[in-house]
Amino acid sequence: MHRKHQVTLSWIDPGVVDGLFAISMMEIFAKRYDRISQIIRIEAGGLLSRARNEVVAGFLDGPGDWLFMIDSDEAITLEAFDKLLATAHETERPFVAGVYFGAANGPDIYPEPVPLIFKNAEGNRYFPIVDFPEDSVIPITAAGTGCILVHRSVLEAIRERATPHQGPRWCWFLDMPVGQQWFGEDMYFCRQVADLGFPMVAHTGVQLLHRKRYWLGKQHFERFRFLTREDREVLAPADVDTDDAS
Repeated sequence: MHRKHQVTLSWIDPGVVDGLFAISMMEIFAKRYDRISQIIRIEAGGLLSRARNEVVAGFLDGPGDWLFMIDSDEAITLEAFDKLLATAHETERPFVAGVYFGAANGPDIYPEPVPLIFKNAEGNRYFPIVDFPEDSVIPITAAGTGCILVHRSVLEAIRERATPHQGPRWCWFLDMPVGQQWFGEDMYFCRQVADLGFPMVAHTGVQLLHRKRYWLGKQHFERFRFLTREDREVLAPADVDTDDAS
């Protein structure tokens, strides 16, 4: 991305945000203010696809060239933000994703972390790229849209082919079945980007923290019940979270 280009920062939240997210945004505002054109924040407790469409429509109503979308339960470092900007290019890399991890139900008692960058191996089936090289720019066919940097031209091209029912403000994100597979709003968006021929990449040096919660119970206790004394001493009192709210 050229130094003269500025970025619109955007996120969606239910009225509150995670503390680490707030700190990461404040650092970007304080140290990269010359790269920020505007901020778009949408308050929404549900209907994520609707809120994402509102973000994009608001961005296109303004003058900026690049839209950065980040979810408010994540945290990004200044170095990672700089890498996204340095990777982006209007024609060669108009869609750049960072890497964050979803929680998939696995055979174990803990959720399985899955990188939300994908390749399309069979028709409408997307497969996560789990063997990605570190700190590299790699081609992808889809990504979770919780951390993406997108050029205006991509969003305008999608709007130009909107159906009469979608109109010019509801055409980017939609939850729906495609080819007998259920597509979430981010997969639907990425499918449109790919169909229009825009290249998509992910920068694996941009890896974000993603806040998740889980129920802690007997199964988890049993897993660690028979640790040796030496193993337990590794867990200093400060490392043990006793907050009932966590």
